[in-house]
Amino acid sequence: MKLNVELVPLLLLFFSLSLCEIKEDDLDLERQVKTMNKPSIKTFMTKEGDTIDCVDINKQPALDHPLLKDHKVQTKPNLHVTNLRRTSSNAKSVGFGLKEPCPTGTVPIHRVTKEYLIRARSIPKIPSIAAIRQNTVSSNQHVVSLTDNMIENIKYGGGGRTTVFNLTVAHDQFSAHNMWIETGPPEHISMIVVGWMVSDGHRNGCYNVLCPGFVQVDTRLTPSDPLRRSSTYGGWQYEVALHIEQDRNTGNWWLIGTDRKIKVGYWPKELFLYLRNGSLHTAWGGIGVAGSNGFCPPMGSGHRPDGIIRHATVFRRLHWVRSDGKSLPPSDKTTRWVDRSNVYGLMNHRRSIYGTGYMISFGGPGGYCKV
Repeated sequence: MKLNVELVPLLLLFFSLSLCEIKEDDLDLERQVKTMNKPSIKTFMTKEGDTIDCVDINKQPALDHPLLKDHKVQTKPNLHVTNLRRTSSNAKSVGFGLKEPCPTGTVPIHRVTKEYLIRARSIPKIPSIAAIRQNTVSSNQHVVSLTDNMIENIKYGGGGRTTVFNLTVAHDQFSAHNMWIETGPPEHISMIVVGWMVSDGHRNGCYNVLCPGFVQVDTRLTPSDPLRRSSTYGGWQYEVALHIEQDRNTGNWWLIGTDRKIKVGYWPKELFLYLRNGSLHTAWGGIGVAGSNGFCPPMGSGHRPDGIIRHATVFRRLHWVRSDGKSLPPSDKTTRWVDRSNVYGLMNHRRSIYGTGYMISFGGPGGYCKV
């Protein structure tokens, strides 16, 4: 039964692996559900109607991945997170996560249902920056992005702060707002994507459960958390701080969220062929996936950037991480990409006069976008 609830932005995680798949027949779906749902120590029901199980950290579904058969969970990273602090009073931080933490030694896992997995069949694969550069993305995917192409700089992480808006989208549309970290040949790219999304068909976060492999560590946060507040056009702005960094001792890629530097979890190095020692590319931007009628959803605030930071979604304090842990703004070798359907826009403000660090603004109302 579908719940009649308001659409809310969700925290989005994605990584590119060939092993992610959804079986088609009911028997296989039932088997997947049984495999993915682990015995719980404690259970919560969220106001959105989701069931959260507190699962033994060493028995979480991520560890079922065949590449993680002998993986030992890392509970504390060695990182240099320094730049998630706020530098502007124009935006407030978005809250997300459970009000009450899971017991020590457990992590919160969204309970999977067969309906969850059926909906997941229609989830689009996030395109890589390499595919965008070569203009080989699917015809219904429309992208705006800023890419740092200084490949002489090996990037051991990156991040920024992005404002969040609550959008209205059709059941077969998808609007995502991301940062990419990727490297490798286009035909076998290694890629991590993190951000926020709005999608009617996937509001329960099934996007994030398809590909086991992200190891959760925090006792309150999950990769599919609804973001409880959102910005308004010309009014109050709410933002989420995101930072990804590779632990140079273990090679694992950690996700750090919010101003409190919460270590949500990590992507083990075993998952990637070309992200073992840093990355060549970082990018920031958005993706709109058109519905079957050829219309693209709104992106960002639903308005094109016009230079006023309260009017469009912004991604500010953009940075990449050097080998010594220092965070630096994008280089002078950046590429701005705006989809030729002309339903979205992107402005590169570089080092903004607003004191917000390196910043871009992007988005648009959507509309008919077949080209």
